[in-house]
Amino acid sequence: MALGLRIQFGHPPGEACLSPHPANHDFTVIHTNGIHSVAVDFCACNLCKDAHHVQLLRRRWYPATSDQPRTCVTFVALDAAHAMSLASKATLFAWYEHLEWLTNGSGLKLTDRYKAVLRVLREYQHLLALKRAGRGHTVGGVKGTSSGELARTGKVPRPAISDCLYTQFIAVDACFRLKRGMVSSNAKDPPLSNGWGYMVEGPAYCEYLLTIKDQKEISSCTDLAALDHANTKFAKGYTTSGVGMAVCARHEFVLPNAVGDLQRGERYGNMDYILASALRHISRLLHLVVSYDIACQWWKGLHARLQQLRPLVRLTIVLAMVRFVVPKMHIKGHTLACQLLFSLHLTLGCGQTDGEGIERLWAAINALAGSTKLNGPGARCDQLDDHWGFSNWAKLVRLPALLRRRLDAAQKESAKQQEAFEALNEEQAEHAPDWLKMLSAFEAPRAEGAPEPCNPYEATVTGKFT
Repeated sequence: MALGLRIQFGHPPGEACLSPHPANHDFTVIHTNGIHSVAVDFCACNLCKDAHHVQLLRRRWYPATSDQPRTCVTFVALDAAHAMSLASKATLFAWYEHLEWLTNGSGLKLTDRYKAVLRVLREYQHLLALKRAGRGHTVGGVKGTSSGELARTGKVPRPAISDCLYTQFIAVDACFRLKRGMVSSNAKDPPLSNGWGYMVEGPAYCEYLLTIKDQKEISSCTDLAALDHANTKFAKGYTTSGVGMAVCARHEFVLPNAVGDLQRGERYGNMDYILASALRHISRLLHLVVSYDIACQWWKGLHARLQQLRPLVRLTIVLAMVRFVVPKMHIKGHTLACQLLFSLHLTLGCGQTDGEGIERLWAAINALAGSTKLNGPGARCDQLDDHWGFSNWAKLVRLPALLRRRLDAAQKESAKQQEAFEALNEEQAEHAPDWLKMLSAFEAPRAEGAPEPCNPYEATVTGKFT
């Protein structure tokens, strides 16, 4: 600016405007190499009828406001800040502070544009989600976006003949690291994409929460912390104690409208709503395998509870098409009866699915807790949506290499297991036919009211084997 440089908008580079309109003298541009004060001229001649903020956008400068903008962030800088946030979970404040040091290493106070950058990046993230969903090329446009439409997931199974291959695996769990303090309100800070992504629709969910009463459940299994502390608010000064979530247990994709805030512990009411919200986007013709660390207790009465939900997510499930299981690591803490009835090892068609994939998602997203706990409700919702979208995309692009590695490992392991199986069959030739009959009877579909067949996995011989 001191050298007389002026940037002209509304015309091709190098072409002067006959009627330039100078911007405010304190016009600031944030780029990847620092925070700069620049002299800007907008076009006011007959050749350009665009508003000032449109002229900026055409040059890939994102204005902080559409009314007499004084601050812009270049698209290149927005892409850099966005990628840094997604990959490292670092706060935008850290990125902005590093720009201040790049601009002036002497520690002198610069023009503070941090709040403007916050607002711009939030809008930019939202627009990217709409762009990637193709909302600008539909008849309804942005306003026609339906629930969960901005959520990007991998290919889900479609109804077909094979019950094992075409089964939807869902993992349900809660995380109490993603708290939110008593900051702002929904009226002051609404989300930009209310229910369009991975979070449940806010108004309907909040209305439903008013009807939830304290949960009084007696566990028939071991002492389960999720049941013992279902009504406990773990920390004071927080309006949200954590989040509940449902994901694809096979590929660890977060499902559309499958993340919701918790107000206390893992109450059945919250988790029921989150599961039902996710099931809206899944074909009713598919078999379901639902993994949850307290599935042995939670499934009791689930059918009736789902029918009492709000009309938006109310549904009826056919229990014969749903199998409830406990993740492989968690099931070791359950009783022997639970380990027989809810084991993924012993459930037909589950293969090597462990049900613990949702825990790996928590491990990645927990680094975001430091910044989201002081966000307003809308900013937090938008930020979580953005990071779940990145998580799904990263899973998708890495999936081919992962599946190739697993295929190679499975082929090697298959030969070993086949050899061991044939050796056992030969050694136990007199018992093998009876065992196969017991297994077939146990896994076969049963009519309602039919007696429970003998569980072939339950030990009937006591004593010590050597």
